[in-house]
Amino acid sequence: MPSRFLTDDQLLAECRYDISRGSGPGGQKRNKTSNAVRLTHLPTGLHATATESRSLAENKMRALRRLRLKLATDLRETIDLAHFEPPEWFLGIRQPSRIEASYRHPLYAPAAGLVLDLLQALAGNPAAVAVNLGVSTTAVVRFLEQEPHLWVAANTIRAQNGLGALAHRR
Repeated sequence: MPSRFLTDDQLLAECRYDISRGSGPGGQKRNKTSNAVRLTHLPTGLHATATESRSLAENKMRALRRLRLKLATDLRETIDLAHFEPPEWFLGIRQPSRIEASYRHPLYAPAAGLVLDLLQALAGNPAAVAVNLGVSTTAVVRFLEQEPHLWVAANTIRAQNGLGALAHRR
């Protein structure tokens, strides 16, 4: 099972979990508590950190969300285009004019990974990705636009295929 589909506990079991004191302003509370979180995914070596909250639990959640997104943007799964059908889980977030999953949605990272996997398999063509997923091209581009890491990953895939960068639609 790809890491982007693991539960929080399963993903944390694959990670090294480091806690330290955060740097920067924050006064006495910041200097006395260890609340900065760094998660390192041991199978891949990818890591994510969170230091902005004074709450250890909140920083852990943010680091986990960032790690999921990093796994989705940095690791590609092979897609068999001849037999591709949108997965059942994707149909629940698919709308004609958008992919309905914000960054807090549990299927956000899997959806991001799927869009990027298809983009890789289809030589960087977002219109072909849209056709395969049953959404509009605008829905694909808007989904990629809402997160800078997705946008960079998509344009990296396009550059590898000799195509220019996608243009923002806003």
